[in-house]
Amino acid sequence: MKKRTMFWALRKSRLLSALAMDRMTDYMDLLRVEVKIREHDIGVKVVGFAVAGLFALLATIFLGLAVIVTFWDSPYRAAAAWSVVLLYGVIAAICVGICMKHFQSQSIATSLRGELQRDIDIIKENI
Repeated sequence: MKKRTMFWALRKSRLLSALAMDRMTDYMDLLRVEVKIREHDIGVKVVGFAVAGLFALLATIFLGLAVIVTFWDSPYRAAAAWSVVLLYGVIAAICVGICMKHFQSQSIATSLRGELQRDIDIIKENI
């Protein structure tokens, strides 16, 4: 009885390894598709953030100039200039905080990992 169980397990493991080897090309194709999707997403994000950053920088500079020009002929000129500097520092700190909070990239092989996990579950059920 023990020999029969051992041979049955060997035959089953050979079938399962053949299944895994057969699925290897599917895994590689899936990984290739995932990489292309990730490249496109990164490209769109980089362009979008670059344009948004440029216009945010210009808006912030002109806001500072407008505040300084508004208080130019008053005794509060120096206070206005330092307020603009402080405003720029606060904006920079907020932007860095937001970027650090939201900049968590997803694993490139998430769907590949899911497929592997499903196949492992199938293998566990068949053993």
